[in-house]
Amino acid sequence: MSRSHTFYAVTPPGLEAIAAEELAELSAHDIVPGQGGVAFSGSEDAMARVNLRARTLTRVLMRLDSFKTMSFPELYNKCQRTDWARFLPPGRPVKVQAACHASRLMHSGRVAQTVQAAICDRLETSETDRQLQPQRIFIRLDHNEAMLSLDTSGERLDRRGYRLHPGHAPLRETIAAALLRWAEWNGQMPLMVPMCGSGTLAIEAAWIASHRASNLDHDFPFLDWPSLPARRWQRVLAKANAMQQQVTVPILVSDIDPAVLEAAMDNAARAHVRQAIAFSCADFRTLQPTSDAGLVICNPPYGQRLGSNARKIYRDLGHVLQDRFESWRRIVLVPDAACEHDLGLPARRRLAFRHGGRRIHALDLA
Repeated sequence: MSRSHTFYAVTPPGLEAIAAEELAELSAHDIVPGQGGVAFSGSEDAMARVNLRARTLTRVLMRLDSFKTMSFPELYNKCQRTDWARFLPPGRPVKVQAACHASRLMHSGRVAQTVQAAICDRLETSETDRQLQPQRIFIRLDHNEAMLSLDTSGERLDRRGYRLHPGHAPLRETIAAALLRWAEWNGQMPLMVPMCGSGTLAIEAAWIASHRASNLDHDFPFLDWPSLPARRWQRVLAKANAMQQQVTVPILVSDIDPAVLEAAMDNAARAHVRQAIAFSCADFRTLQPTSDAGLVICNPPYGQRLGSNARKIYRDLGHVLQDRFESWRRIVLVPDAACEHDLGLPARRRLAFRHGGRRIHALDLA
């Protein structure tokens, strides 16, 4: 039986509670949301399942050890306590990243070198295959307390691989998925995405509706761990593949710019959901609901490139949503109070998160 470990799932700031709900659905245990992430426990099989299927996480770290350290020899000796052979196959290079705060050991470069030396000496090897991707190790010192962690995800999980055309200020894949979850959209009602940009919201929606695991094409470092036999990973992967189904709900996507729409269609094709999404070149002011109920979710453009036109977009959008989509769920992202004022509709719920260095509010309109 696989032993239980403690993990920390990194999330976009503001979306920790949403990520915690998703982790619970994936059978994680001891879930504790924090600032910028969620702690949980589970087996290595659970770790593989979360990496493969979670839609709202940026990275999953395995907590290996925590200890107090006041000197480099002490740091070296305590880092040797970990059974590194469980996670590092022969020849795998190691990359250590250190962060130090209010500690006696404040030279992050030397801290990283000390940890790396401890790992190599414990494994009794210095030969590595430079063609292999390195296994990343994180160590954080805070008030002389060290936390040693192992990266289980490799490349960030929000980089799904389908978005070669990001467009202007693209919404991260993890944030798009979190917004759909927050909007309680599960693939059972029509979805409309005007001003689609790179198409991320629609693509993530199609993956949700088809029950496709979000990271099927990801290269995870744990695939080479000696502690996780291939048969256990194949079992996790087979279950995820067996869950997939056809998209049967309408997903309607539009943008006024033909070039933007073409890029979104290319991204959808790369994500293998081009046929599941109906694309149209249209001004959002001309849109009409296609059924009595559904969800319309909109991330209008904003920023200096639009100038004063940005506020008019929000005013016009508010009129369209008020006059034609009153029976639909309506989610709109706003960058500031001025745009929210111009939208002119009250919100029954709101979600604040950070994206692209600024604070964004998602409004669930009443």
